[in-house]
Amino acid sequence: MATSGFQLERTRPQRRAVYRMAKLSTRRRVLEVGSGEGVVAAEIASRTGRRVWGLDVCLPAMHPAGVSFTRGDANKLPFRDASFDAASFHFVLLWLPDPVAALKEAKRVLSPGGAVLLLAEPDITSRRDEPDTGLGAALAESVRRQGGHPDAGRRVGEWLEEAGFRPELSQTSPDWVTIGDVEETVAEVAELLKNGWLSQAEAEAMIKRERSAQGTRRVLLPLTYGVGRLS
Repeated sequence: MATSGFQLERTRPQRRAVYRMAKLSTRRRVLEVGSGEGVVAAEIASRTGRRVWGLDVCLPAMHPAGVSFTRGDANKLPFRDASFDAASFHFVLLWLPDPVAALKEAKRVLSPGGAVLLLAEPDITSRRDEPDTGLGAALAESVRRQGGHPDAGRRVGEWLEEAGFRPELSQTSPDWVTIGDVEETVAEVAELLKNGWLSQAEAEAMIKRERSAQGTRRVLLPLTYGVGRLS
């Protein structure tokens, strides 16, 4: 599932914190794994003034300035050893059946002194919705059914250690986020329908509940972010 505008806006403070931790301005060759449309890769390119490489299973229709895209698999990166000095992930590890294998691949392509940037990984199993329209549970189930890990946010530290990194992680404070535009959550329901995780009737009922909650809709979603340094 593509990173939504909601996710991009809500994780902006976490991304900035990770960029500072990783001393992003000193990183000359950065790879974004699971780059999607390249929005985050383009952000990194604009901050460093250098080209960024984006990798995903599908290439985007539009190529943002400063980003070079490669089609590929996170578990088998099509790059030589020590090709990059930073590799970033944003809402990606939760979707991978074997996130440790992907992190080990990231380690392989990193040069000495390199780092993994964990820009945001959610723990959807700890998500709370008010009012509860069923969307949070449906999102967690969709990740499970695709072989992913909806509890990625609470497990990313152990994954980094298993892959050979030294984790320096933080978690967002337990604050509720008010959703001002109901179309943000309606878009998430539509994505679940598109991918076959909800029936038409289920999606219509959920959208109705989302629209009826407009103006009062709040979400609490813990996010883990930080840096994995080479041990």
